[in-house]
Amino acid sequence: MSEAPVQKNRRAALRLALALAVLLGGGIFIIAGMEAPAKVDAGWFGKSLEPLRAAYPFELTDQNGTAFRLEDQRGSLVLLNFGFTCCPNICPASLANLAAARRALPEEAKDRVRVVFVSVDERDDISDLKKYMPMFDEKFTGLTGTPEAIGNTARAYGVFYRKDPKGPQGEEDYLIDHSTSTYLIDRNGNLRLVYKMDQLANAEAMAGDMLRVLGLPQRKD
Repeated sequence: MSEAPVQKNRRAALRLALALAVLLGGGIFIIAGMEAPAKVDAGWFGKSLEPLRAAYPFELTDQNGTAFRLEDQRGSLVLLNFGFTCCPNICPASLANLAAARRALPEEAKDRVRVVFVSVDERDDISDLKKYMPMFDEKFTGLTGTPEAIGNTARAYGVFYRKDPKGPQGEEDYLIDHSTSTYLIDRNGNLRLVYKMDQLANAEAMAGDMLRVLGLPQRKD
C-alpha cells in the first residue's frame, strides 16, 4: 500500500530534522541513560567474540539498487548496524558516531572500512535510503530487501525488531523497537566484535579496534 502524501511529507520532514541535528551537533550525539560500555576484553574496546565464526553471508539491495553480498566485501572491514530511517534518536546517533569513528582513521584505512545499515522497516525503499545515508557519510551503504531476507539476516545476528504497539496510530505511521548493537566483521568474513550503542561515541577507541583488525599500526598522537 502506498503512503498518503501527508505521511510521506512527515517522514521527509523528520529526516531533514535529523540531518540538521547531526550537522549542528558536529556529527556526534548520544542518548543519555543508555547502558554502560562493555569492559575492555583482551585489549579490545568492543566485546570480542571467541572462538571466531563466519558471519552470516546475507545478500540484500543497496541504495543504488545494486545487489550487496557480504562475501563480496572480503578484504574490507564491515561495521553492520540495523535500524530504520524514521528512527527519532537511536539510529541517527549510532550512524553519526560511526561516521566520526571512520573519520578518526588514517586516510589509508578509511577506504578499507564499510559501514552498512540494514533497514528493518518495510516502508523504507531504495529512494529513502539514498536520501538518508549521505546525511552521515557519503560512503555509507544502506540496505533493504524482502521481509524474509531482512528477517533472516536480523535473526542470524541476534537482532530484535518489532512495530511499537504504543507508537503513533495508523497503518503507515509507527515506530519500531529494535536492537542497538553494531557488529564488526573482519576482512575474512568472520564476526569479530560487538559494540553497545554508547560505545560508538568513543571514536578513537573504535578506530583503534578497526586498525588492529586491519593489521595496521595504531595511531600515535
